[in-house]
Amino acid sequence: MMLKTVALLAFSAAAFAQPTVTAVVNSTNYLPQLCPGMFASVYGTNFGTNAANVSVTVGGKPAYVYASSLVATQFAIEIPFEVSPGATTLIVTVSGAQSAPFNITLATYAPSFLTQNSTGSGPATVYESANTPVTLTAPAHPGDTLYAYAVGLGPTSPATPTGVPAAANPTATLPTLTVGGTSAKVSFAGITNPGVYQINFTVPPSVQGTQPLVATIGGVSSAATATLPLVGLSYVINNASFASPGIASPGSIATVFANSLGASANVVSGLFPGTTSEGVQVTFNGTAAPLFHVIGAPSAGSPQQIDLILPTNLPTTGTVNVQLTTSTAFYPNYALTMVPANPGFYRIADPKVPTLINVIAQFANSAWLALPVSTTANLGLPACGSSISPLSECGQPATIGDTLVLYATGLGLATPNGNLNGTPLGTGAIPPLDGSVLYETPTTPVVTIGGVPAKVLYSGLAPGYPGEYQVDITVPSGVASGDNVPVVLTILGASDSSTTISIQPRAGN
Repeated sequence: MMLKTVALLAFSAAAFAQPTVTAVVNSTNYLPQLCPGMFASVYGTNFGTNAANVSVTVGGKPAYVYASSLVATQFAIEIPFEVSPGATTLIVTVSGAQSAPFNITLATYAPSFLTQNSTGSGPATVYESANTPVTLTAPAHPGDTLYAYAVGLGPTSPATPTGVPAAANPTATLPTLTVGGTSAKVSFAGITNPGVYQINFTVPPSVQGTQPLVATIGGVSSAATATLPLVGLSYVINNASFASPGIASPGSIATVFANSLGASANVVSGLFPGTTSEGVQVTFNGTAAPLFHVIGAPSAGSPQQIDLILPTNLPTTGTVNVQLTTSTAFYPNYALTMVPANPGFYRIADPKVPTLINVIAQFANSAWLALPVSTTANLGLPACGSSISPLSECGQPATIGDTLVLYATGLGLATPNGNLNGTPLGTGAIPPLDGSVLYETPTTPVVTIGGVPAKVLYSGLAPGYPGEYQVDITVPSGVASGDNVPVVLTILGASDSSTTISIQPRAGN
């Protein structure tokens, strides 16, 4: 009998373990900005799996619990409309056992959009009037009437009780909305589900591409991380670094991200020096850019893209007009800011360690790559050694004194032998593969490895590769060993500091 009593007491203690609350966040972006009526997520322990046993109060007022969201460590609620903004506490009760009060602060408004990937960034959860979702593969058009789902828009008029709303009550204050910074007409905003609002709006004219979607109410704006996919050109970006959107230099390789290109093939390559593909063309101040690739059928959640080389006759300051043409449309001009240089290193991603961003660096006069031992293995490459041909790809760390060839784009003016007054290659021309004429940068870039300046032996266009530059350097003494040693390239006042290299003592030394 004693054993049975002890077992029963142990079971009861486990069944009614006190719940704990560790975090309360906005369910759309996982940030702690909260307000009355907010769709929020509660994190902690000992919540159980039976929603009938779980209740929540905020400031002493009952919250609405989304029963379907409950797992033992988290669930979703609607913060009660009836609680006032300011500092307050949240308490979770499970089968009569209460958590300790958890401190939260409520604002009057905390707007943010639901997004298709549920992270708070990327395409927002937006629908056409026919209930068709707006996506990268099915973008909207200027003039379309759409509706988006959001949270944190505050009180409604008439007031909405916490829980399932009986009607789509409008917000007490109508929010404003911008698409790519351009005001959109809002025809309705109101709560339609516990904690979730609907905003009906019309896409403004003269906007194109994937643009930030921002709602503002009571002087508080949502983050610009939620976007609205529209037809047309989204932005132009450095093809190597994928950095500095909207900025480029003449003769550099760039990527144009866009929607509704209409290209039928997944990847159309081998286009250079052609300037059109299936009706797709991009002009810069009226000059058609030579194309490398048109990726017209993206995977789910990926934008379409065009890889091209900017004309060499463009200015190095001010803006130029970029126009995207497809087989069915001319899109409005996109203003691209021009600079003398916008360097970006080409890099190799480690498929298993995304924090390792290795610069593409070849050992001189070979196809051998300077890579960490782990990245070499993760890429399925052999380790370099005496049995490996210099023309075969392999990987090994670099070491002090090695001569390496780094690859980049956007290093600016390149002329025969680096003559400042020389003539650059014409748009669509290829630097001689045999190196009979070397197109060098008149300005020698500064390259540092681990903060130590490296000797630059050559800087110019890679023979046979239009728009691609190579920078030959010697690894300087004094560089500390490591698999993620920073490599920084600076030229004409612009830098790329986003890549690393592996520097290690050579085995046997």
